[in-house]
Amino acid sequence: MFANILGTSIYYEITGDGPPILCIHGLGGTCNVWHAQRQGLSKFFKVVTIDLPGSGRSGRTDASYSMERWADQVVQLADVLKLGTFALVGHSMTTILTQKAAAKAPSHVRALVLCGAMTELSAAGKEAFTKRAETVVKEGMLAVADTVLAGALTPATREANPVMAGLYREMLLANDPRAYALQCYALIGGSARADQPAIKCPTLILLGDQDGVAPLSMAREINEAITNSTIRILPATAHLTMAERPELFNAALIEFLVKS
Repeated sequence: MFANILGTSIYYEITGDGPPILCIHGLGGTCNVWHAQRQGLSKFFKVVTIDLPGSGRSGRTDASYSMERWADQVVQLADVLKLGTFALVGHSMTTILTQKAAAKAPSHVRALVLCGAMTELSAAGKEAFTKRAETVVKEGMLAVADTVLAGALTPATREANPVMAGLYREMLLANDPRAYALQCYALIGGSARADQPAIKCPTLILLGDQDGVAPLSMAREINEAITNSTIRILPATAHLTMAERPELFNAALIEFLVKS
């Protein structure tokens, strides 16, 4: 289904019934990275997944993207869907915008889950993503897909489950290079540092033990900045924890949300 939020068509799916959870994928993904959560968590919760503007089936015609605008769109979409108070789950890049949403709308966000969490890119990270954006515009998504894939899944998963690796690679290749590049620039310009002290809801920081994209050092910094937060490490996973070990991921979310 689609909703027009601040002039952009946003695709969303709703599965199950119960306390609502709104899940937002990271850079290059779609709502389908949460398919195992739709299946597993919808027995207990109303699971709402969206395609971020610029991704998947959502509108790709915006001239630019920003974490601030995305955060506003998420809160407004929740109002349109009449979610009331909800748990908000972000992955990778979108952990920045979900932190912003939690700080902006404390009456909406009752719990926050940050998967492969970030506060902002380092100088080296900004340089790397600037180069990535320039590369995809010039050469297309194929030029970066395998590099992104290598950070998303552990070597063991890529070898033992090549179908998962191939499907994730296909999702990356389906991105519009222009929109993907603009999302890279939104990440480069994004920061949740000023928002973290304002986040008061229970917050779970989830990461894989082999995550080289958003390692434990980043999680610890966020844990120190957000008062009511805890860290949970999932074994045998890299950056795409929700797909690589969905049974552990779902169990960790259920445990956290029941207590929150």
